[in-house]
Amino acid sequence: MPLPDDDALRAIALDTGLLGPDAIGLTLGHAIFIVEGHESRQLLTHECRHVHQYETAGSIAAFLPVYFQQLVTVGYYDAPFEVDAREHEID
Repeated sequence: MPLPDDDALRAIALDTGLLGPDAIGLTLGHAIFIVEGHESRQLLTHECRHVHQYETAGSIAAFLPVYFQQLVTVGYYDAPFEVDAREHEID
């Protein structure tokens, strides 16, 4: 499945809540971005699980179409990759 273009990615990110005023962490491959003041072990372990998911998928190009389909289909909170990441959080 090809990756969406930049406008489609932005629309998906905004529509699903992936990016917006409540977003405090984002993982892209091996890069983890955390909004200053929101650093915590729980959030870091959540984002590290996303790194594992990227690695398991084999690449960002393989991961993102599946992840975005999950977001569009069931929403951010119920997306299987998000459920999995929450299950691997450490307080």
